[in-house]
Amino acid sequence: MPLLTKVVPIALVLAAWELIARLGFVNPNVFPPVTDIVLRWFAIMADGRIAAPLYGTMWRSLLGLAGAILVGVPLGLLMGRVRLIEWFFEPLFAFGFSLPKIALIPLYVSWFGIFSLSKVMVIFTDCLFPIVIFSYHGARGLSSMYVWSAQARGTRRVRMLWRIVLPLSLASIYDGVQVAVVVAVLAAVVSEMVSGGGGLGELMIRSYRFGDVRTAFATLVTISLVGFAFFKLTHWLRSYFLHWHVSEA
Repeated sequence: MPLLTKVVPIALVLAAWELIARLGFVNPNVFPPVTDIVLRWFAIMADGRIAAPLYGTMWRSLLGLAGAILVGVPLGLLMGRVRLIEWFFEPLFAFGFSLPKIALIPLYVSWFGIFSLSKVMVIFTDCLFPIVIFSYHGARGLSSMYVWSAQARGTRRVRMLWRIVLPLSLASIYDGVQVAVVVAVLAAVVSEMVSGGGGLGELMIRSYRFGDVRTAFATLVTISLVGFAFFKLTHWLRSYFLHWHVSEA
């Protein structure tokens, strides 16, 4: 029943879309029927036209996300537990969080070139903020009881970060990763639309430029499915790896 309640609104919107397009209320070359988009999606999947762009977008997204996790989690935990690091980095992230990261694309292209490195760096930058901020609040919000108990046993600061702070902050860290997963796909697509270099973003914008709206919409469907699949995968991994987590921490 819960699944049905989620599917019905989507089905109603798609049915209304199909009806409006078929009755001629809109230009089908601008707003094609849903069935045409679905048929085009199956066509580009079958002929392999979308394989290379899909691969390009996915590996860029995953590489940028992985880099953000490797840098952002330790930095966020240190900000949450070391006052000097918090003093230096917290204003930078608070100020930069509201900056639209796509505005950095021209700058990154001039620094790192028009190929994949500039796109990976945009993804890395966009994903870094939620991961650092969630990790920071997870470490900062720990119950003092756990820290005092570890200190009473003579646990050194570095060991405490690894054995106490990190495990008890995992739920908050994972929240940041779940946000960053979707951000990674969006940042990859936008950077590909702006600076080219292959990927789903370039395929979609090129299709629009040549009037192939059905392929553009089919590519948009693929982007949505990739983002949704990544998000659901991280949601499943959370329930698998963090079932033991102490929620009140």
